[in-house]
Amino acid sequence: MDTLTISVKHVGSRDTQKCGVCAASFVPAEDTGSRIFSMTGVNENGFSGLLCGGCYSKWSHGATVALRSA
Repeated sequence: MDTLTISVKHVGSRDTQKCGVCAASFVPAEDTGSRIFSMTGVNENGFSGLLCGGCYSKWSHGATVALRSA
């Protein structure tokens, strides 16, 4: 069985970035609900994407979202 590692954590940044779901521009340091989702499998490069606080809240409460890579 392959191992899949996922992580969802807040990473503050003072640079304006776009949400990987809704493409809204925001500053992660000012959006305490924002999260970086990262996923790495065995022998893979991995994937990560940024979710604004609103999109993270929707996803964490069961909504399905399409996340574009950071």
